[in-house]
Amino acid sequence: MKKLSFSIVITVISLLCLAGSCKKETSGSGSIKPVDSFNLVIYFKPVADSVLLHYDSTYTNYWKEKYSVSNFRYYISHINLINTDSNVTKQINDEKYFLVDAVDSLHCLVKLSVAPFRYNRISFTIGVDSAHNVSGAQTGALDPINGMFWTWNSGYVMAKLEGRSSKSSLVNNKMEYHIGGFAGPTSVLRQPTLLFPFGKYLEIGVGSKAKMTITASTNAWFYNPHELKIANTPSCTTPGQMAWSIAENYSKMFTVTTITN
Repeated sequence: MKKLSFSIVITVISLLCLAGSCKKETSGSGSIKPVDSFNLVIYFKPVADSVLLHYDSTYTNYWKEKYSVSNFRYYISHINLINTDSNVTKQINDEKYFLVDAVDSLHCLVKLSVAPFRYNRISFTIGVDSAHNVSGAQTGALDPINGMFWTWNSGYVMAKLEGRSSKSSLVNNKMEYHIGGFAGPTSVLRQPTLLFPFGKYLEIGVGSKAKMTITASTNAWFYNPHELKIANTPSCTTPGQMAWSIAENYSKMFTVTTITN
């Protein structure tokens, strides 16, 4: 009888200890906040000149041609933050590729882990470098399922602009620009360097976060330095000289507008 009672007591104590440890673990896990893996968020804001881009609206390019947009996407990679005062350049998330998609604001956010410093320039590559164009099937932003890949020979579509215009001679007045080509003299890879607003710096401190807005204007695709009239060229979907010229134009579509430290 005593032996039975002692076993019962041990069992009860064990259950109480187990309940206490479970309660403690639950309480502790609930109070732990996840640590963010980034300290800089860049919002690539889609615009037509200074007007926020909407897929159900009509815009006018430099040549007074009206057009609407149904798809506006591009790759961002090899991001560098620069301090020209100190002659310092820091590579940020060098092996990551970001597919910016104007379909909604969430797809326009790029989150980065940045070394603490003071910066006054940013540069990045528009597109996917040649090595990753011939590296076989990939995942994430580079997954062919995203609709930004042609073939192993032609590689990735670096930037895409689709829509409609009454000036287009294509069926249903479509306009479509799928810009790619990673090799040779007609490579469309571009690496613009952007100035910050006058007197502004990106200040990244230990434990601090910052935000930056960079506008990307669809109107830049049509002018400077090369003429792109929808009436003359409503489509460009293969690598070559025309794709090269359009890439020259859209490499100038970006402007840093705000920085919040």
